[in-house]
Formats: sequence, structure tokens, C-alpha cells
Amino acid sequence: MILVNLAIVLAGLVIIPSLDADDGVESVALGRSNRTAMALVLQRALADLRRESDALASAVSGGADPAPYIARLQSARAVLRQQLAFLPAPGGAPVAGLRAFVEERSAALDTLLVPPIDAARARQIVNIADQLDARVSPLLSAQIERDNSASQRETAAAFQRMRNRQALALGAVVGALLLALALSVFAYRRLLRPLGAVTGSLNAVLTGRAPKLDAKLVETADEFGDIVRAMRRIQAQAEHIRRIAYLDPGSALPNRNSLDAELREVRRLRPIDGTHGLLLLGIDSYVAIRSGFGMRLAEAAIRIGGERLRDLDALPTQVFRVDVETLAILIDRGNTEAVTRADLKRIAAEAMRRLAPPVDVEEQRFLLATSAGGAVYPDDARDPEEYVNVCLEALRLARVEGPGHLRFGERGHTHRLRRHLALTEQIRSGLRQGQFVPFFQPIVDVARRKVIGAETLTRWRQPDGRVTLPSEFIFVAEGSDLIADMTRAVLARACRTFKNWNDRGYELRVAFNLSAKLLSANVMDIVREALKESSLNPRQLVAEVTETALVGNIDDVSLVLDDLRAAGVLLSLDDFGTGYSSLTHLYRFDVGGIKIDPVLTRAAAQNHRVQEIIRSMVQLAGSLDLTLIVEGVESEDDMRLMQKLGVRLMQGFYFSRAMPEEQFLDWVRNYEAGILAA
Repeated sequence: MILVNLAIVLAGLVIIPSLDADDGVESVALGRSNRTAMALVLQRALADLRRESDALASAVSGGADPAPYIARLQSARAVLRQQLAFLPAPGGAPVAGLRAFVEERSAALDTLLVPPIDAARARQIVNIADQLDARVSPLLSAQIERDNSASQRETAAAFQRMRNRQALALGAVVGALLLALALSVFAYRRLLRPLGAVTGSLNAVLTGRAPKLDAKLVETADEFGDIVRAMRRIQAQAEHIRRIAYLDPGSALPNRNSLDAELREVRRLRPIDGTHGLLLLGIDSYVAIRSGFGMRLAEAAIRIGGERLRDLDALPTQVFRVDVETLAILIDRGNTEAVTRADLKRIAAEAMRRLAPPVDVEEQRFLLATSAGGAVYPDDARDPEEYVNVCLEALRLARVEGPGHLRFGERGHTHRLRRHLALTEQIRSGLRQGQFVPFFQPIVDVARRKVIGAETLTRWRQPDGRVTLPSEFIFVAEGSDLIADMTRAVLARACRTFKNWNDRGYELRVAFNLSAKLLSANVMDIVREALKESSLNPRQLVAEVTETALVGNIDDVSLVLDDLRAAGVLLSLDDFGTGYSSLTHLYRFDVGGIKIDPVLTRAAAQNHRVQEIIRSMVQLAGSLDLTLIVEGVESEDDMRLMQKLGVRLMQGFYFSRAMPEEQFLDWVRNYEAGILAA
């Protein structure tokens, strides 16, 4: 490297003098070019002077107005004097004499150009123009000829000097390049090739492959030989390192690191075509085997299962163990044709068939029950991480269905999960900022034209004023612990609002929906806090429970409902008439009211049997002293029909949609005053 740098420095020392080979040529050439241009301007001014003087003489002899010609003569004379004053004078004396002569003749012209001008004076002007042209033009022509000849000689000499110096510079550069080439060959053989072998072996270890050392490398006695000897030691230890990093110790299968490396490599080689697929096999019985018989036997069972998956299909397949109870199968057809879902179905079926027979381990027999999730790249995923995540979600869904099932992932799964998580955080932030507020839908007694209460419905009022309906966020809240905080915030505000209204003389009950997620002991804390903070009479609070929420652990649900009833809260069975409708719920849970599902309300207009069912429910509610409310009344016909069937309490869009608390009282006054139609 020192020699290469020295050659470059020498070449630079030779090249630098050639950079000023044209030093001074440009300035001299520009000076001569400027003199030539000025001489040409002077010649044109002389020609104009002669032409205009002749024209003046002709105008005078013809009796025409001489003024235009006099003006042009004055202009040509001024150009001549100005240009001659700035004309460079390398000779000195000739140009100085010329300037004196021009000044003398110009003064004579000044005298002669004063009107009136007769024929004699016009001839004198012509004579002066001829004298100027005869005296100045030869000198200017000679000056132009001298400048052109000198410029050609000096330019040719400068180019010759430049070519000579460039030849020397080119020779220096070629010499430096040849020296650099020779040194590069030497450096490659003695330095770069050993370093390349080091890099290749380390990359092999990092990607899970066995390193291979170039057999041509010789263990010399210098530092390069030390590199080769170090590589021999690395090669001796690389297999052990690779097994630790890229092999699962229990099953001896490639692990998750190997799968990730393989997916990155496949994506690099074929970034856009769908030529490979991925299957994840969940060993559903692994945890039971490990818990009952220990880790050693469970791992032995997995190892036998992995051996059964060798040569799984005519298509190239690789088997990996991505976690303790999940195996992965990567199917790659190369660049020729794509792997399809039909291929994944066939291979998954073959894998399950091979794993189905019992596994014998130390006189113990185990069944490896399996489920599978699959995806095709890039149809179902955009990158390796999403590829695996999509398969994991598909495997989760397959496990829900039971052993032996296969489900395929979808590209939008990861996006939906991320959106779900983002919405969860937005809801949490909205709760902290008090953005979740109660809206109220009135419940009316149409017989008395009286509003008896309202159902509380949660709305998300965004900072920009937009109101979001529960269909866009309630599924997220119920899938987390947010539903409790949301119910606490909305119920507390609703109770305070109704307490205030009742103190002003209104007899209104407030109903709230009790989510299935809240049918636990903590719901009592939420209700007690709301009642205590608002001082609302518990008899004016109605907890609406769907029949679906009652199905499950009935004993625990009964305890929660008993506690609510003991606190004085009224219970109502919501969506009655659909789902798990059972008359046993009416006595088992000792509810105080029922709400007929809107499905029955809508069907009643077209179905006589539904009408009789509702009529029977009205009679049953009257016999049991239950409050009966019909939901889903959306038109006057619906209301008239429900009245005909004996219903008094109704709720629905015909009366009003859910409204914020600041509008509710005005609506109640207008309805009860007969301003609104009923």
C-alpha cells in the first residue's frame, strides 16, 4: 500500500505542472480578440461616415431636408471618437497620432455640420469623411492582421506544450496503474483471500451452515499463515456452534432461527413470486405428555414425530421446530411454479396421517394429536415475520376446531391485530379524557303518553365532535378489561344525570346493559360506586341482562344477580324471545321485567303466530307482575299493532333515537305535551 501511494504521489507531481500549460494564453488571446472587435467597429463607423456624407451632399443638391443626415453623421462621428479613445495601443505612437488626426477632423466636422449647409460645405464634409477613411482604415486592417497572426502562433505553441506535458502525465498514470495492479494481485493472494475465507466461514456459522475452508490456503510462516491456522480452529468448532444456535436439542430438527434464516434467503432469491408455502403443525397433546410423563419422554416423542416427517412429499420440504409444541414445514418449488393451497392441503393431510399412529417411547405409547395452519407467500403475507404470524393465527383457529383441522391464514390478519391494539390504546386514552358518555333512548308508556325512563347507551364522543357508535369499539372493550372502566364511567354519569332530573320532579328510571364480561363480583363495586356518588335511589336503576350472558356458569351468575337485587337494583331480561329463551330464567333469576327482542317486533307485522306469541308474553308478564317493554318500534304501524296486542311500554326509533343528556329533557317535555307525534 505504501508503494501504491508513492506511485500516486509521483504521478500527481508530474500531472500538476501540466495543469498550467496554457498559462497566459487565454488572457493574451482575449486582449487581441478585444482589439480586433474594436477595430471592426471603427471600420463600420468610418463606412457609415462616408455613406452619410455622400447622402448629405445628395440631399443638399436635391433641395431635401439635411437634418436626418446630419444626425446620423454626428452619431457615426461619436462612435468613431469613443471607440478610438479606448482602442489598446501596443505600438503607442501610431495610435496616438491617429487619435490626434481624428480629433482635428472631428472638430472641422463640428463647424461644417451647423445649418444651413450649402453645396460647398457639403463637399467639404465629404472630403473630411474620405480623409478619415483613407487615414484610419489601413491602420486598422494592419492591426487586425497582426493580432490574428500572433494569436495563431501563440495558440499553436501553447497546445504543443500541453501535449508534451500530458504525455508525461499519461505515462505516470499508466505506471501507477501497473504498479497498483501488481500490488493488488499480491494483496489478494496473501491478504484478501484469507480474509474472504474468514468471512465466508463466519457467515456459514451465522446462517446455520457448516463452514468450508479453501483447500488452496497454505499455512505460511507469516501473519497470513496465522489467519489460516485460526480458520482451521474455527472449522473444528463451527459444527458445535451451529448446533447450539440453529438446531433444537430435543428433536435434532432445525429451530426457529433456522426457519427465519431460510425465509429471509427464500425472500431474497424470489422476492415477488409465490413459489413457497409454510405449514405450522401444532402438537396438541405435547403439554399433556410433558405434564404426565416428563420432559424427556415428551421430547423423545417429538423427535420420533420429526423423523416420520422426512421425505414428506415429492415437493422439496424442510421440517423445523419453532417452539416446544409446534413444527413447521417449508415447501419450496423453486422458480419454476408456485406452491398452491391444494399442495398445502395434501402435505398437511400426509403429515397428520404419518403422525396419527401411536408413538412408543420406553414402553409408553403416546398419541400426537395435531392441528395445522398454513399460508402461501406472497399471497398471504408480505414479509417473513408476517408469514409466520399469519400461520400462527391460522393454527390457533384450527386448534379451536379440534385436532385434525387445517386453517389458512389471510394477509389482512396482521393488519387487523395491529388495528385492534391501536384501537385498544385509543379507547384507554379516551377513558382517561372522559370521551365516553351516555346517550339515552326513551322508554314510553303510550297509553298514558308518559316517559317512564330511558336506556343508557354508550357513545364515544371524539375531540372533533364526531360521535362513534358502539359497533366500532365495543368488541374491543369486551375483549379486554376496558369494559369495566367504560361501564364505570358511563354508569356513574348516567346516575348523576337521572338523580338531577328526578330531583327536578321527573319520575324516570335509568336502565343499563350488563355485559357478560361484567357478570362477576366486580360489577357490584361498579354499581355501588355509581349509586353512592350520585345518591340515586337503587329502585330507579335497572340492570338489563341478555339471556346469552346467563348461559355458562349459572351458579356464579345467580350470585351476582342476587347481590344486585339485594342492593335494590331492578333486573330485566333483555332480548327475550330469541337465542336461549327459556321460561326457567323468569323464576330462576327472579327478574322484574322482560324486553321483547326487536326481531319479534319486526316479524309481528307479517306473521300472525308472532303476534299471538307477543300477546301471550303480555298476559304472562301481567300474571307474574313483570314489566314488559317492546323494543324495535320503528313506525306508527308497529306502535298501533303493539297497542292492539296489549303492550303499553315501548322503545324504538319511531319515538326517538338515543340522544345526549342535554337534549333528553326537551324531548320529554315536547312528547308529553303532545308536540311530538306518537
